[in-house]
Amino acid sequence: MEVVLPSDPAVPSPLCPHGPTLLFVKVIQGKEETRRFYACSACRDRKDCNFFQWEDEKLSGARLAAREAHNRRCQPPLSRRQCVERYLKIIELPLTQRKFCQRCQQLLLPDDWGNIVSIRFWVTCPSPS
Repeated sequence: MEVVLPSDPAVPSPLCPHGPTLLFVKVIQGKEETRRFYACSACRDRKDCNFFQWEDEKLSGARLAAREAHNRRCQPPLSRRQCVERYLKIIELPLTQRKFCQRCQQLLLPDDWGNIVSIRFWVTCPSPS
């Protein structure tokens, strides 16, 4: 398998929850036949991101809308900039005030502690209703 450049660079690659995908070539050993497909650019393991689309596959409007809705649902709650800002604030805190939520996978600032169940430095936020 190899990563290739799209035949038409003006056509954007499809998006998965992690961003733009990469175009790969599936080569079947012993055969000259190849097939190109898009897969996640961030995750190599299909367990982490199961995005897959053949390059020549035409998607219906309903399927595109469903994919966009899925991508929106899977977006992290904070931008990269917000995560960096939180991190910089967290490292300034004493160790006893540094907390991390296992459920939402976020560093928590003291202002976030209002609705948590605390277990030492690892905490679990209440489930969203």
